[in-house]
Amino acid sequence: MWSGKKVTNMFFWNLMIKKDDIILSFIERVRKLIYATDRQIQKVKREMAKRPLEGVGKDLYLLLNAPSLKTQDISVLKGKTMMFVNRGFMHPLYKELQPQYHVFVDSKMLKGIWPISWLDKIWEISPNTTIILPISWYTNPLFRSYRNNKNIYWLNYSLPFYNLGVSGSCFSFAIQQEFKKVYFTGFDATGIGHEMIKTADSHFYGNDKELENKPTTQFVIDLLMHSRHLHDLNRLAIWCQKKGYKFINITNGGLLDMFPRENILPVSYTHLRAHETDSYL
Repeated sequence: MWSGKKVTNMFFWNLMIKKDDIILSFIERVRKLIYATDRQIQKVKREMAKRPLEGVGKDLYLLLNAPSLKTQDISVLKGKTMMFVNRGFMHPLYKELQPQYHVFVDSKMLKGIWPISWLDKIWEISPNTTIILPISWYTNPLFRSYRNNKNIYWLNYSLPFYNLGVSGSCFSFAIQQEFKKVYFTGFDATGIGHEMIKTADSHFYGNDKELENKPTTQFVIDLLMHSRHLHDLNRLAIWCQKKGYKFINITNGGLLDMFPRENILPVSYTHLRAHETDSYL
């Protein structure tokens, strides 16, 4: 039986979460209004809309970068429609799998922390991979030489939830392209914990060097963002159920309990060797 104090505390924190929902929704609406006045962005948005839908009748396998990916044999996905993200091209099976899609949305690429040359590195390994980038990056001078590249899809994010990170852009693209089902793995949602206590890797390839030695002031921000991330994942799961979108968690373990789970990947405890990824770091 809950006491009155517990009920009051729950109401307070739910109110705080709702307040953040309203603020973030307002900010995103303002951002969309700004983009709506940008002729270049509107032009490329229309061009992307003219491309034929690629997911009708197909399943999509989304591979994120959590350490649990080391425990799964993803070679069985060869020949399936696959999507990787961020440093996923460092996976030793990337060249063999030749994924159809690779997604970047992190502003580290705009800041020069992640080199834009990674795009060319991906095409060197997997020439037919379509790289998905935020449509807002199209006008950035850094991407001038890539604007007419047919192997780039400029994504207009369309989900009503704004704290989903790179996974949100993957899900948004999958819905827009009308994929039948989305199976995702490597989504542990525990990276922030590993970063804080430094007892394990935060990704299958190790840890992001640029995130080492964070001050506690940065962890305050990161923890708030992680809280928002979990909140929006729960909202997304409810929304998908109402809309009939099929997102299925095939991660080996992890924190996420809001999506239905299936075990379709063989478990393998042969860990990736460090030297297999060091050359890209």
